[in-house]
Amino acid sequence: VLQAIHYLFTICTMTMATSPSPPTSSDTEGSIEVNPPHPQPQDNPSKINQLTKSRSMIARFNGSSTRRHAELDDEEGKAQFFLTLLFASIEDSAGLFAGTVLFLVVWAILCSFGAQELRGLAATNPGGAAEQWLDDIESCKNAVSIIGTLFVFTLVFRFNACYDRWWESRILWGDIISKCLELGMMNRRWFANEELQDRFSRFVIVYSYACKSMLRGKSLTEEGEDGPDLVKRGLLTQQELDLMEGVPCWQPHFCLDMLREVIAQLHMIPGGKGLRMDDTNKIHGQLFRCLDNTLKHMNDLIGSCVRIRASGLPASYDAITMTSFITFFLLASAVWSTAIGWMTPIVVFLASMIIMFLIVMGTKLVDPFGSDKVDIPLECFCATIEAQVHAIDQRGKSIIAVASNSKKAVRPLAVRSESKATFHIPRLA
Repeated sequence: VLQAIHYLFTICTMTMATSPSPPTSSDTEGSIEVNPPHPQPQDNPSKINQLTKSRSMIARFNGSSTRRHAELDDEEGKAQFFLTLLFASIEDSAGLFAGTVLFLVVWAILCSFGAQELRGLAATNPGGAAEQWLDDIESCKNAVSIIGTLFVFTLVFRFNACYDRWWESRILWGDIISKCLELGMMNRRWFANEELQDRFSRFVIVYSYACKSMLRGKSLTEEGEDGPDLVKRGLLTQQELDLMEGVPCWQPHFCLDMLREVIAQLHMIPGGKGLRMDDTNKIHGQLFRCLDNTLKHMNDLIGSCVRIRASGLPASYDAITMTSFITFFLLASAVWSTAIGWMTPIVVFLASMIIMFLIVMGTKLVDPFGSDKVDIPLECFCATIEAQVHAIDQRGKSIIAVASNSKKAVRPLAVRSESKATFHIPRLA
């Protein structure tokens, strides 16, 4: 029981992520500049406008990420009381929760009333049937303890299975974020065609949103999903969005096919000019293998997420847990009433409420990709990928310029004391 309560408290604590506060001077002092500014040619206003637009998009993306945390916080930005989040997370099962607890409390009241009557009859007629009944009920304590042990085993076993699914999905999405950023960095370091680079970055971002929509059983074009917003932000064209909707395939795999097509077009540019290393360089032939292995891993990651969502717990898990739960409290109420009397309804109310929390919470964790408070924050993950890929795109030319300038050595201490991070990524829930 303690282990199950510990898991419940862990889930509640993880959902209490606070909204990030802006970095202070003490936070940013000594930090390396994530995106150092670089001069732009004055005779090319289109480049300047593109840079300004990209910076404003990053600021908007980070603002949206912060707002997605706001529902977990109060008006002052502080974490809500954990019981508030706990009750909010079971609001869809409030009827089952309240009905089960009320039934057990009423039964405990009846048992307490019956035990009081038996004690009264036993006092007026010592050695009679009432006293014999009290002795027989009290002798059932060991049997009830055995049933309680079996019930706790089934409860913890089920909750562990649910929690493992939730934790595995969180690990998988951590790998998705890592692989998306890895593709973004390889794109800006190895590719030489700016138009294809931009297209590659766009579909890396769209891949994450497509994964989110598919895992919730929806399409990017459905109401409430991100397809129209992606078109407005320039990450998709309307033609590409219509094509994704019209092609009978999973939309994340459509994005992976588009990424492979961009890689193929880069390799087909004559003379190996699509890559920064020409075809005479030894590393040229290894780049395709590295990129394709990353795309294969991303395909495996979304496949594992689909497996978690499609394969729920066996129905027998719920049946065994609820049967042992009801059986235990029916018998325990009768036995406890002879020993603690009218305290039985209070003990049953508290114990059954905690256990119902665990049962309902476990049911919520079976599908970790929804929009409940206990589910993993897919919106925040996608917004983080979007902001970071744009940051990688922005700093690409700066890194090339800094790496090429080897005449003057850079003093790391001086850089750390003067530079600041250009934007702040919020801590994930």
